Amino acid sequence: MELPIDHFRLIGVSPSAEADVVLRTLELRLDRPPQQGFTEEALLQRAELLRLSADLLTNEKLRKEYESALLGGALGLEISSNREVAGLILLWEADAAIEAFELACKSLQPPQ
Repeated sequence: MELPIDHFRLIGVSPSAEADVVLRTLELRLDRPPQQGFTEEALLQRAELLRLSADLLTNEKLRKEYESALLGGALGLEISSNREVAGLILLWEADAAIEAFELACKSLQPPQ
C-alpha cells in the first residue's frame, strides 16, 4: 500500500526540523497512541513506522537522499501489507481522514 504522506508529515515535523526536534516529536507520538480501541499489534506497528521515519530523518545521509527523492517528484510511502492498519492510523492522525478512509475501502475490496 502506498500512503499519500511523507516522513515529515508522518512524524509531525516540518521539513526544516532538526534531528533533536524529530526525536522529541517521536517521543511525544509514542507516549500518546490513539485511544480508539486499536489492537496492540496495530499500535506496535504504528510505533515501528514512527521509529523508521525518525531513523531516516535523523540520519544525515539518508535524509539528504530522501529529500532529493522528494524534490525529484517521489510521492507517498510504500508500506508492507502487514503494516497497512498502522499506516492508516498514522494517516488518520496526520489529519488525512478522508485519504485513510479511501485507502481502507480500497484495501478491503476483493482482488480484481
